[in-house]
Amino acid sequence: MARDDHRRPLKKSGAEQDGGRASRVLTGKQFFVATVSKGCEAALAEELASFGLSVPQIGAGAVRIEGELEAGYRACLWSRLASRILLEVGSFPARSTDALYDGIKQIDWLAHLDPEGTWAVDFVGQSEAMRDSRFGSMRVKDAIVDQMRERCGLRPSVDLKTPDLRINVHLTGGEATVAIDLSGAPLHRRGGGRDGGPAPLKETLAAAILWMAGWPEAAAQGLPLVDPMCGSGTFLIEAAGMAKNIAHGLKRKRWGFQRWRGHDVALWKYLYGEAREAVLDDVPLVFGSDRDPKQIQRTLDNAARSGLEDLIRVHVCELEDAQPPAGQAGIVVTNPPYGERLMADETEVFALYREIGDVLKRRYLGWTGWILAGSPKLGRQFGLKPKRKIALWNGAIDCRLVMLPISDGGVARDKSSED
Repeated sequence: MARDDHRRPLKKSGAEQDGGRASRVLTGKQFFVATVSKGCEAALAEELASFGLSVPQIGAGAVRIEGELEAGYRACLWSRLASRILLEVGSFPARSTDALYDGIKQIDWLAHLDPEGTWAVDFVGQSEAMRDSRFGSMRVKDAIVDQMRERCGLRPSVDLKTPDLRINVHLTGGEATVAIDLSGAPLHRRGGGRDGGPAPLKETLAAAILWMAGWPEAAAQGLPLVDPMCGSGTFLIEAAGMAKNIAHGLKRKRWGFQRWRGHDVALWKYLYGEAREAVLDDVPLVFGSDRDPKQIQRTLDNAARSGLEDLIRVHVCELEDAQPPAGQAGIVVTNPPYGERLMADETEVFALYREIGDVLKRRYLGWTGWILAGSPKLGRQFGLKPKRKIALWNGAIDCRLVMLPISDGGVARDKSSED
């Protein structure tokens, strides 16, 4: 089956197909927000567009999607880069606590939340009138509870851990935007669970780096991928899933929309079945190594949980002894340790980064390296001339994704002061 079979024209909702069986299912154009790690917004927009979705706006840490309910479901199921998918249900001026209360109360909450269900509110942002997000969250809760009591004499219960519905309120510039969290738990928590070990890289950030590195296109050409410091295998597992065209949501058991009153069961079932049919068989292997036997075992265990163990080859190996697989040159991608994570001695960290550059020059001629450096300064320690440097944030850490073409003309020392 072709690699892009999941990028079909958007389908009519299940309610339309089933003669309106699900009376509360949303119809018509909606707006969704896909959140993402800072620096990865453009990559997420490209990924979403590859699914056939309309992306009218790119913001800081978020991308806006326009389309019917299927667009939101498709983003949940397929996007490896997004952290959450939110469905906007209202926006209004909220320059005071009373304005926030009134705006929330104007939204038809019975269309979204069962009066006897459970819920939670995530409130982000502040204004002159609301400096404390906890107070803003309380006003949102008051408005929803008061509306429910007035309309049906019941009130839903708050459940902060596993609510039936998670409501997101974002306040900025005196404007409140209210959304339903369709994803539930953050999307970096892939189904099946993974043991990240010490200082893990989030799966969504790893996927964004692989996207920027052009891995989907390289995999389609049958090229290999190597991570010589693979840790618990996050890059390798994400790369294998991308190569096989596996929707990450196939293994996920719980979604934020499952007990939402607008959920279209028939539409979701159709999209899920479509994703299962899109998985590819003939794809390249990915290779990894690490000096720590415990990390290699984590990689093997995580690969088995993901069902991708047949595509991943790993072994215990010092970085200085790392070798590329026989055959075509491909992509080297890795996330070496840095001061804030695993190494406290700056001299030791610098030496490691220079060793990475040396290994690439000696062993990986013709390959392209993509290294996540833990700071702008570290990004200048490889002894190689970078083609690109991309500012990314790994949590609170200001990183640089450095592209290093390994060729006779690309081994000049990087003297750039570029961040």
